Amino acid sequence: MLPIFQDFLSFLKDPKQAISYTQISPKDFILLLFGALIFIIPSALLMDLAGLDQFDSILEDLMKDNKWLVAVLGVFLAPILEEPIFRLHLNLKKSSIWWGIGLSVFLISEQWYLALGFVAYLIYLLVRISNNEIPDLKFVVYSSAVFFGLVHLGNYSNFNFAAHFYWIPFLVGIQFFVGLILSFIRLNHGIRTAVLFHGVYNAVLIIPYVYFYEG
Repeated sequence: MLPIFQDFLSFLKDPKQAISYTQISPKDFILLLFGALIFIIPSALLMDLAGLDQFDSILEDLMKDNKWLVAVLGVFLAPILEEPIFRLHLNLKKSSIWWGIGLSVFLISEQWYLALGFVAYLIYLLVRISNNEIPDLKFVVYSSAVFFGLVHLGNYSNFNFAAHFYWIPFLVGIQFFVGLILSFIRLNHGIRTAVLFHGVYNAVLIIPYVYFYEG
């Protein structure tokens, strides 16, 4: 197994923050990106076979209005907002947690309870750290990935938690896995590298779709 994947698997078992951030090599960057895409493609196919196309994607409506605006939002705005919200606090610093709390206002939508739950989670971390009780990093990494996945349920205009709760693991599984990769990058190579990876990942998925979209 390639070293970068060995490091990632070790991280999943026992997440740790690097003593000092290092610059990720282009090779490792591409390998992690390839690994994410390898996971996504069969997952997306299984979702289609399972009939999950019953949920209407708000992306389709946005694409009809301005497809290149979708690309700009997905490639640039989403990573710049989502990484500080979901991954900045992984270093367990009070200032990072406060940034997450402040920026979480952008999560408010019809599923406001997710934003409220996320803020409650961040406040819990803040209280623990203020009391010199350092939270378990594994709990923090996986909790962050769960919230990152759940917030993407907002991409579906007709999803109802109570009626469709059993579909949640399938709908957010991809984002949860990508969230773990981004957490690995953030804690080893810094938040800027996580933002860059997130943007490139979105670009690989969104730009071809936008380019060939015909409405």
